[in-house]
Amino acid sequence: MLLTAGLTAMAVAHPHVFVDATIIAVFDQSGFTGLRNLWTFDEMYSAAMLASADADGDGKISEKEAPQIKDAVLGPLATSNYYNYVVVGTEFLPARAIRDFKATMKNGKLTLDFTVAFSVPAKQDYTMITLAVSDPTNYIQISADMEEADVTAPDELDVDFFADNLKGLTLFRAFRSEIQGLYLRFKK
Repeated sequence: MLLTAGLTAMAVAHPHVFVDATIIAVFDQSGFTGLRNLWTFDEMYSAAMLASADADGDGKISEKEAPQIKDAVLGPLATSNYYNYVVVGTEFLPARAIRDFKATMKNGKLTLDFTVAFSVPAKQDYTMITLAVSDPTNYIQISADMEEADVTAPDELDVDFFADNLKGLTLFRAFRSEIQGLYLRFKK
């Protein structure tokens, strides 16, 4: 009985889907507006998603087929903030919407390009935010190299950012220890 419970726990604890993610923090004149995600999935998951969505059988994801991919992949993640976690002070911000969704197949891998909308207004003094992209349940192993993260911001804003681990931030206790965060500060 104990062995069965242990094996069940181990089966749930390892990832079933693998994603290489690139993150871009997006600003406009008003402040932080979202987190652009470029997710490239493993070949097995990509093949399954293509088989379920490729209605015309051409091996590509058309504009007409993309909504089915969006619903299948991101729909279930809505309650988990699409695995995009933004903290201001001690508050996790809720995602507002998904913008600019695109799905493509390249070299047998599904890539999603989408922006998770947030809103943090710019002020005269610095506002500090911490970002993480991760699945705390570890069903999807998201490898987001925050050293490769970038920022797009207008010249009117002063934006600084750096990547670092989340160790010591109690709000992120549910995350695995190797998860990096992106730390940003910005002001008008």
